[in-house]
Amino acid sequence: MPSDRMLEYYYAMGQDAVHMEHWDEAVAYFRKAANMGAMEAAAEICAVGRRFETGDGAPQDDEKARLCYEASAEYGDRRASLLLGKLYLRGLKGGRPNVRKARKHLERASDAGSAEAAACLGRMYDEGAFGRVNPDKAFRYYLLAAQRGWSDAMLMTGLFYAQGGTVPKDLAKAEDWIRQGVAAGAEDGPATLRTFLSVAATEYVTGAAGKVDDEKAFAMAEEAEALGNAEAFLLLGETYRSRVSRPGHGERAFQCFLRADAKGLPRAKASLGLCWEAGIGTAADIQKAVACYRAAAEAGEPFAMARLGYAYERGEGIEKDEHLAMQWLIKAALRGDKGAVHTLREDYNYTL
Repeated sequence: MPSDRMLEYYYAMGQDAVHMEHWDEAVAYFRKAANMGAMEAAAEICAVGRRFETGDGAPQDDEKARLCYEASAEYGDRRASLLLGKLYLRGLKGGRPNVRKARKHLERASDAGSAEAAACLGRMYDEGAFGRVNPDKAFRYYLLAAQRGWSDAMLMTGLFYAQGGTVPKDLAKAEDWIRQGVAAGAEDGPATLRTFLSVAATEYVTGAAGKVDDEKAFAMAEEAEALGNAEAFLLLGETYRSRVSRPGHGERAFQCFLRADAKGLPRAKASLGLCWEAGIGTAADIQKAVACYRAAAEAGEPFAMARLGYAYERGEGIEKDEHLAMQWLIKAALRGDKGAVHTLREDYNYTL
């Protein structure tokens, strides 16, 4: 049985070799110490491999990095398995990734408890790295990584619950995981949260959330707006307008468009114009409608251009002027408004 004295000697010699930047010698000494049961020596071999991979204090050399990682992984070092898997995933020496070997080592690291390895595997299955997308395995690994505290995986787990399909749709679980990811410092956390809140708000209106809750919808849109999503109330207003036959939806749509208009959104101004024109959530007022259409049209909004063109064509809320009507309808058609294309063809025998 080797003595503790020899173990400590080999480990100390390895550390001295690191200090002298004698990397191959350091690895040799650390291997001797690891053979005697010193797991910290295996971690030191992994650290030397990382130097070779990054070129930090040692000549950049993917092959030597691979050999170090493999040696360290043999002793059960979890980080070495993770780094080896990521190295194969990146591709050695600028070559093609070896996803089969990457998966093998990442699975080994994940089985040993690595959150990052589980997250990497989740992304690989999510992106179809093995030839096809496998959402079931992607979710399983994302959830595992999330439960281990990996912030990005928390976001992805939340998005799976928000989307539904692979797992039953559950906006409460989705919101919880996404908020955990934000709290844990995920780089994309704030953007993910504000987008989720904006979309989820509309689903609490339509019932896609599993229930209808106007108060929750408004609160989510308000938070999304506070987080920088200027279109949150515009989208919510459009959702209410699409269900205007339901009690209170017209009034809610109008209020949402007023709030979105305060953000300077031309589409919100055009939507207010439609509310004034059709009496959605407010008393009909064609002159106010035309004023909104004009402001939005001048800001480049195609729908408003078309509605302003119709107003000029019919002389509604504005003096009739078919020349100006055609000008605005042509502008709208050039920006893809199908109604304007139809009107130009049917009323003016004009085709772009």
